[in-house]
Amino acid sequence: MSRGWVSAWALATAILAGATYYSAATVTHGFIAYYAAARLLTHGFLGPGAYDDVWFGAFLQQLTGTSIRDIFTPNPPSMALMALPVAAFEHGFARALWLSGSVVLFAAAVFALASERGKDGTVPVAALVLAMLAPAVFTNIRIGQGYLIIFALLGAAVVWLSRQASIAGGALLGFALGLKLSGTALVLVLAAERRWRALAAAGAAALAPVLAVTPFIDKTLWFQYPDIVREFVQRPAGSVTAYQTTLSLFRRICVADPEWNPSPAASCEPLAFVAPYALVGLAALLTLLFVHRSPHARAGLAAGVALTLLALPAAAEAHFVLLGIPLLLVPMKTAEIAAIALLLVVPLEITAERFTAGWSVLLAYPRLYAAWLLWAVCLRQLITSSLHSKAQ
Repeated sequence: MSRGWVSAWALATAILAGATYYSAATVTHGFIAYYAAARLLTHGFLGPGAYDDVWFGAFLQQLTGTSIRDIFTPNPPSMALMALPVAAFEHGFARALWLSGSVVLFAAAVFALASERGKDGTVPVAALVLAMLAPAVFTNIRIGQGYLIIFALLGAAVVWLSRQASIAGGALLGFALGLKLSGTALVLVLAAERRWRALAAAGAAALAPVLAVTPFIDKTLWFQYPDIVREFVQRPAGSVTAYQTTLSLFRRICVADPEWNPSPAASCEPLAFVAPYALVGLAALLTLLFVHRSPHARAGLAAGVALTLLALPAAAEAHFVLLGIPLLLVPMKTAEIAAIALLLVVPLEITAERFTAGWSVLLAYPRLYAAWLLWAVCLRQLITSSLHSKAQ
């Protein structure tokens, strides 16, 4: 274990602790949605109103006594469990506990991932610092989003799965899926590797949050959920550059909207809803093809995390904290780390303001390009290890 990365980890953890202390006393969107959902759950009032953005926003304002608004859409009903451990407390104290727990879990997961990578060579300090101090991490802390917790669950799952601990790793993955539907591509990776015990554990663990929450909610929520997600994805606001997704990029280029996208580069609406899924589908097929042939389990799992982000129809800054997992696991050249760092650090506020019309919007999706580049690095590692294994 290198002293360099351990010292960098300790320093970065201290910086995150300072950010947590600074952010704990504020009231923002993000955490308040988790907190409000948990409060509705504990009082037996989690019903169709949660998917009514106006009703849910008004409930948040009543709960906090502020003008802060957020939405529960498009989360599954089981997401209400995430803030349940702190729901009994007053909002300010609950937020402080939530942020502190999130950062502790995140830092522990980073340490575990870096230690796992250390079996084949020390993780570069630059990659470690980028994974821990990227803007996505501070966004999660600033607004109290839940993706530091999801990072911890998926990171721990990847570590255990890398060690061939199928039941433990599968259970952690399944639990993350049950809360946020995060990590879906990892299921495909496990299937390609024929890790049936891991898949069975994931399926059982994914059901646990569903079964835990269902007796205490209006059951119609589960029947509404697929339609709610479909409607959310189709909203015209889906073309805003805050959503750093392949779908958003093509909608921005191809689909005009007087409010959200008045100056698209072209008129190609049919392409906007076909090309993104075709590209992600092709990436998935390539990944699964070489995962099946490669003995390098960590590269396949890392590729699965990157694919999960690429497949999301709506992914904002906070989601991209998950890219820290492949960053920590897969060997990269210095130039690749530098390129990914640039794409993950450039402020989205700047790109969103400067590149708003025509083909200039191609420059407004740096996080998306970082995800594609990381996936490509993972695929290269899979191909290399597959060819090496075949040569032996």
